[in-house]
Amino acid sequence: MSHKATISLVSFPTLPSDAPGRLEATLARMQSYVRRAADARADLVAFPEECNVHGGPDSTDQACEAMVGPTLSALSAAAARNGIYVVCPLSTVEAGVRHNSSALLDRAGQLVGVYHKNFPVHPELDAGTMPGTEAPVFQTDFGRVGLCICFDLEYHEVGRQLCNHGAELVVWSSMWAGARMMSRWCIEFGFAMAAVCFGESALTDVAGREIARVRRERDDPDHVTSMVTGSVDMDERLLHHDFNLDRLRRARATYGDDAIDAEHIKSECRLKINSLASGRSTDELLGEFDFESLRDYHARARRDRQRALDGTYHRGAH
Repeated sequence: MSHKATISLVSFPTLPSDAPGRLEATLARMQSYVRRAADARADLVAFPEECNVHGGPDSTDQACEAMVGPTLSALSAAAARNGIYVVCPLSTVEAGVRHNSSALLDRAGQLVGVYHKNFPVHPELDAGTMPGTEAPVFQTDFGRVGLCICFDLEYHEVGRQLCNHGAELVVWSSMWAGARMMSRWCIEFGFAMAAVCFGESALTDVAGREIARVRRERDDPDHVTSMVTGSVDMDERLLHHDFNLDRLRRARATYGDDAIDAEHIKSECRLKINSLASGRSTDELLGEFDFESLRDYHARARRDRQRALDGTYHRGAH
């Protein structure tokens, strides 16, 4: 049962670091993008890493804001006015602890949750930025959304946490594009991804295939090329093909070939599946026929590997 979410990504053109009233002008520009995304009927709009201060003051003290500071206040108001989710990455400080953060605001402008960059780069660590340790997933009215930031894409453990927490879409705010690495995460963990950085942005489906991409033209005075909007099917699931092909045959025998959209991606040992049966979600279909998710299959393989090493594995007991 197809369930599309429309996502707008802003390759944000920052103002010169010495521009008068730089933060206020930046926030006004960000609010205008929220309005443009709402006009495009987007469910969510996302901005790049530290988008409110990028290229600005070198002092981390100047760059950091409290969660109730001017940036989130301005974006919360814009989210509420336009009835749209907003992903706003910014440097935060609470109780003297600094983080590189990404905040998710709901359609009413309320804070849904915050992700703290798990793997700050060395200049951030030198400036006192504290790494996060969790990769939570947040429920929205269109699906389960996870967040991560820039250098995190290098680290399998962040993607695995997002997968284990059931992410359907991960918004990766960054300062670089990471196209092939983003596709690898989709293929390995089975969630769609939205990548948004200052030079370009892209949407990728659960099989790591590009849905939409825009490269911002530097000499675009109206910032027309700064935003891309595309749709992600939140009901698509990516499975390993092991043990699941027979289950697909049984499901099709029950509901008919036309009720299940499935693609066997042999080169990557993957099975992409989407229920087209009226009133029946893909997760309901997978549950009915005992399909095994990527997350569960990998967990089972790890468990049985350890049992084999411990001498406690019984052949055929899986």
